[in-house]
Amino acid sequence: MGNEALAYALRLLARKGYSRAALRAKLAARFGEAEAEAALGRLEAMGYLDDRAYARAFVETRARRYGPRKLRALLLARGVPEEVVEEVLPEARVEEALAVLRRYRHREDKARAVRFLEGRGFPLGVALEAWRLAQEEEEGYK
Repeated sequence: MGNEALAYALRLLARKGYSRAALRAKLAARFGEAEAEAALGRLEAMGYLDDRAYARAFVETRARRYGPRKLRALLLARGVPEEVVEEVLPEARVEEALAVLRRYRHREDKARAVRFLEGRGFPLGVALEAWRLAQEEEEGYK
C-alpha cells in the first residue's frame, strides 16, 4: 500500500509544487500518517520534495505582484518552515513597489494607493516612497 501513496504523491507533484507540510496533509488524509511519512521520506531521498526549492519558485513567480510581508504569510500558510522562509524572501524594494503601483488604477489617491501596497505586502515606508515616486513620474509626463 505504500507504493500507492508514493504514486499518488508523484501525480500531485507532477501537476504543481507542494511544501512538505501541504503534501503530508493530503497524503495523511488519504493513506494515514505512517504511509504518508514513508512516501515523503522516499520523495525527499529521490529529490522530488524540497521546501527550499518550492519556496524559491513560489517567491519567484509571485514577487512581481506581492511584497515580502505577503509572500512570508503565504509561505507560512503553506507549511514552509520559518527558517526556509527567511532564507528565500527578498528585501522590500521601492522599485518593485513602484512597478506594482503602476498597474493600480487609483494611484493618484495617496491613501488608497498606500493601503493597496500595504495589502500587497510592502512595508509602510516603501509604500510611501513608491507613491511619491509615482507622483513625480506623473508630473514628468504632464
